[in-house]
Amino acid sequence: MKMYRAFLIVLAMLVLVAGLEASAAPKAPGGPKPPRVSHTARQVRPIQLGTSGGSVVDKANGYCCSGTLGALVVDSAGNQYILSNTHVFAGDSVAGGNGVVSSVGDPINQPGFVDVNCGVVATDYVADLADWAEIVPGGYSTVDAALALVRTGMVDPAGKILEVGTISALPRAASVNLSVKKSGRTSGVTTGKVAGLNATISVQYSDECAGASYVSTFTGQILVTPGKFLKGGDSGSLMVENVGTNPRPVGLLYAGSSQIAIANPIQSVLDEFGVTMVGVGTAGAASTEGESTLPPGLAKASSVKEKNSLRLLGLKGAVGHAVGLSGAKPVILLLVEKATPVVVEQAPKEIEGVAVEVMEVGVIMAL
Repeated sequence: MKMYRAFLIVLAMLVLVAGLEASAAPKAPGGPKPPRVSHTARQVRPIQLGTSGGSVVDKANGYCCSGTLGALVVDSAGNQYILSNTHVFAGDSVAGGNGVVSSVGDPINQPGFVDVNCGVVATDYVADLADWAEIVPGGYSTVDAALALVRTGMVDPAGKILEVGTISALPRAASVNLSVKKSGRTSGVTTGKVAGLNATISVQYSDECAGASYVSTFTGQILVTPGKFLKGGDSGSLMVENVGTNPRPVGLLYAGSSQIAIANPIQSVLDEFGVTMVGVGTAGAASTEGESTLPPGLAKASSVKEKNSLRLLGLKGAVGHAVGLSGAKPVILLLVEKATPVVVEQAPKEIEGVAVEVMEVGVIMAL
């Protein structure tokens, strides 16, 4: 679930928030230590992204919730929106503990509630909820993504992201072993690599802040390692290729565990809303690299995996499946909560000539 703090335990919150500020950047050889960058502090307007934020109705049951304001997108009319997750911007899906449900026009704040003692501060509002993709309880979903219309002068119009800078407007598709990075509210800038593609995976959600749990199963997702790549409160972060200048967007992060992180392919998110990235260069089409045009071996593995999806999901301990590489060999990855001897023993060793490997991923939760 996304990050939340106890509404009444103010002292504990202050200690925890102080401990969750982004780590200082590495000291440059022979030079002074770079200044510390906080992803939780209130920014001077217009703000950069990769920072603390969330919905002002996301407070219930004695808790408040927040995530990350991830990136900037634009529609065909030139309107700019902050991109984050449905569960960050519109996660209150039941009247429940606060008597309200997320709706169009809900203000989005920066910093988020968890960094202001759960206090409602009108001057922190930077955008207003405009649209979101539905997350289907007990069913299948494709993206966990939402848009908030930027308020005039509140967000850097170039879409700069803290410690990343200006990104490319042209997305690229993920590929196995691609080096990636993200800038998020809790863990700041972290790096990782793509471990799996075309993943089908079950994710645990809460129907409001500290509410009742439910599960939705996502298809066509990206797996990223290590697990520390994404922490609670980093949901909504934009995942980009790990290059120094104008990195291309790869995915929108939303869930994970101590062992893995999960992202929606960024082009799927953009297609959901009919928007493009704000950045350098010309937007409008995905790169042909990666999972949109899988190399022959992975394409075969993916086809076999999809034909046997229900069989794989029905195995003991299974929470999903994906395709990846073992050395240079394409494999089906059977994603399990815990790779016990019983779970490993009952897993098929191959399906239709494609090897199957068991991958322990823990309990996958919206973070």
